[in-house]
Amino acid sequence: MESPTGLIPEALMNAGMKKQVLDYLLAQAWPGDFKRQVLAGWGKVVGNAITLADSNSVAASGWD
Repeated sequence: MESPTGLIPEALMNAGMKKQVLDYLLAQAWPGDFKRQVLAGWGKVVGNAITLADSNSVAASGWD
């Protein structure tokens, strides 16, 4: 799990911003596994459950 600090904007660091976080990660030119780890880290920090579909979606959008 990758810490989202410094990777996800501070404005998105609350549980109610899940859709915006997903959109943000989908737009990034990062490897898929890295995106998946950042999403997992965000979920843990803000206390929001991440579904398998969410995780697979951001991973599939990676450049690897």
